[in-house]
Parts: sequence; structure tokens; C-alpha cells
Amino acid sequence: MSRITRRTAILGTTTLVLSAPFVRPSKAAVPVSFRLDWSIYGSHAPFFLALEEKMFEKAGLDVSIGEGQGSATIAKLVGQGNDHLGFVDFTSMIRAIEQGVPLLAIQRVISNVMCVISNADDPVRSPKELEGKVIAYAPSESTGQMMPALLQQSNADASKINVLNPAVGAKNAVFLQRRADAIPANVNVQVAQLESQGAKLYYFLFSDFGVEMMNNGIVANADWLQRTPDAAKAFTRVTAEAHQAARENPEKAVDLLIKNLPQQARNKALLLRQLNLTLPTLETRSTKGKGFGVMSEDDWQRTQDLLLKFGGLGKQVPLDKLYTNRFLET
Repeated sequence: MSRITRRTAILGTTTLVLSAPFVRPSKAAVPVSFRLDWSIYGSHAPFFLALEEKMFEKAGLDVSIGEGQGSATIAKLVGQGNDHLGFVDFTSMIRAIEQGVPLLAIQRVISNVMCVISNADDPVRSPKELEGKVIAYAPSESTGQMMPALLQQSNADASKINVLNPAVGAKNAVFLQRRADAIPANVNVQVAQLESQGAKLYYFLFSDFGVEMMNNGIVANADWLQRTPDAAKAFTRVTAEAHQAARENPEKAVDLLIKNLPQQARNKALLLRQLNLTLPTLETRSTKGKGFGVMSEDDWQRTQDLLLKFGGLGKQVPLDKLYTNRFLET
């Protein structure tokens, strides 16, 4: 099994250095370069389960998986064809498509992961209870950008909330130092990170208070989809099967991720907690009972409306330019 190497991806005039795919099976009918959104966290485990159980290989795919450096970057790389598919936050994808990047969402994976985290010994139980508190987030964070939507939906007075703007990636430290009473975050990532450092937490979801938004899914290069539609269908089928297997046995999914990436063994408890927090997010209110990965017009319109009003999206993108369910087995 090959180890991580380095490769350079050229994006316009900017050179982006990303880790090369973690593994490339020796036999496959169709090569597929699949890029994750970020460095490894528990939500990625089902993809490694599929790899180690040879589910992709049996479907006729030679899948390589590589780490990412943020959804905005990966959306551009997939759009340029550096990778065929990406596990990308749909809000970043919408912004990229609005700017002319040739992408299409072909499978929803996680939704409604945004949350507000506070300390269990001083819990913030609702957006209204943020009044008089200190909250910390970087202005560029998607969770921070959606805070005004959450406050407006709950009739909370933003002028009564003190906001700290630490550097990107620093809000966990600010929270652990008790310099902030609460932080907006993603339930499948930061909750487990903070717990692993000894924090006792209380958290609620944005969706508990009416702010519903899709998050990561499978995003494809539009030209690649036209050339290899059967490969796209095979990939989404395996992704659905792998998530079902991870739901049935989360620990096995994490063990197989670690088998592929032994350096992650020290993070097993963290990864398992993140995966278990991911599993309830695999469907939306609009897609219950409709099969894994199915996307609804209502969810896409709701997500885009939030971006238009609160997230700085310049103009509305026709929904048929954003997603399709035609590569899913339902």
C-alpha cells in the first residue's frame, strides 16, 4: 500500500500543494480521483471502508482518495479537472458555480450540522440566550456567516451579543480558555475535538431553531460526468452502501480508516465520536425515506436563499445548474 507523497495542483496562476491520493488499487476499470474537503475527520470513514472492503474495486472503479484544504479550494480543483469528484460543502460549490466553475452536485451526504456549543456548566440553550454572552468565530466561517440567520429566526437581539473574531482555526482555543461563552461550529467536527480536550459541552443545532442547510455532498466535474456517467453512478451507489455499513458498525468503519492511515490510530476515539455525530445528519426533513443521497428542490432553494441573504452570494443560480439526482439509485 503506497504512502502519502506530494503533488502540486495548478489552479490558474496559483500553485496549490496537496497531499497525493492515499492509495491506488492495482486493478480498476475506470480511474477516479476523489478529493476530501479537509484533513481527516470521522465523517470520512465510510469512504475508507469502501476502499478497504474493495467496494469501489468491485464496482469497476480505481478510486484514489486525497486530503483537501477546504471546500472552496477543492471545488475549484474539481471544476478544473484536477480531481474528478470531491466531498465538498454545497455552499462553497454554489459560490463556485455562480462564478462559472463547471460543477454539479450528484449526491447529498450530510446536512444540518451547524450548531452552537457552550459549556455544560453554563449552557446556552437557545439563540435568545446568547444575549449578554460572548461568542467567537472568524468572519469567513460559514457557521459565523449564518449566525445572523439563526438570531433573526429566533428574534434574538444581535446588538446584545458580544462577538470576538479570532483567526481561522483559533476559536476552539478561545472557547477552551473561557474567553467566549459559546461558538458556532459543526456538530460532526468541533464537538468531538473539544470533548477530547476535556470540555464538558452543551450544544444545539441551528436546524432545531428553523435554520436548515445542506452541507457536504459528492460534487463532480461536469465534463467528467458527461464522459463517464456509469462511473458516477457506480461511485454514488458504493457511497450509499458504505454509509449504510458505517451506520451498522461505526467502529469497523473507523478501524478501516486507520488500517489505511495508521498514523490516525492515536485519534480513534475522536474519529469514532465524529462519525457517530455524523450519522444522524445523513437525511433532511425533505428527504426522509427517499434513499441515501437524494436531494430535494426545497433543500436546495432553502440553502441558496440563506446564502443570498446572509452569505454574500451575488445572484441566484438556477437549481438545475446546481444538482441532479439522475446518478442515484433510488
